[in-house]
Amino acid sequence: MTALRKYRRSRTGISLIEIMLAFLILVTAAFSAAGVISFGHRGTVADFRQVEAMQILVDRMNKLMNMPFASLDSFLVSAGGNEYTFKDDIEGIVLGDEVKMDKHSYRVHATLKRQAVVFDSLMELAFPNPDYVSASPSTWIFRDRPSAAFNGVANPYKILKITVSVKPVGGMTDEREFTAVSYVADLES
Repeated sequence: MTALRKYRRSRTGISLIEIMLAFLILVTAAFSAAGVISFGHRGTVADFRQVEAMQILVDRMNKLMNMPFASLDSFLVSAGGNEYTFKDDIEGIVLGDEVKMDKHSYRVHATLKRQAVVFDSLMELAFPNPDYVSASPSTWIFRDRPSAAFNGVANPYKILKITVSVKPVGGMTDEREFTAVSYVADLES
């Protein structure tokens, strides 16, 4: 046996090159895992912002729906039109282009619009009808009623359409805008 072979067989342990190679593999795996964790974290933050946006949307819509019809209508009267979009706070309801919630910002707008009501093909029960029994549809007699349209301003049907939209701002560019629509009728006058 040659001296070199004896030297290699008697040698135990790991060489510096093997350690460097193992370290390189470990670093590559660690960076890959960190990238996946970072990507997941960004997704979690975006999901959280969207959930928070929906909570803001429900809160603002509920607050507007709880306002008296006369108050909502007065905003349109003072604006001088049939539609108005609020971009600033109204009666304690926080709205605007950059509404701060904890560390996130949202664009929160509300729109009021007079809603026209149209009854195209309305049928009404014909009275007097001596054979009428409310529990028996076969005794009901209907007659045509002329179409009716109401502009949403005058009674008997004063209706406002409320639209609230919320969008996260300052975060990821492809975050969704959430919008809710509801209607308020004047049942007071």
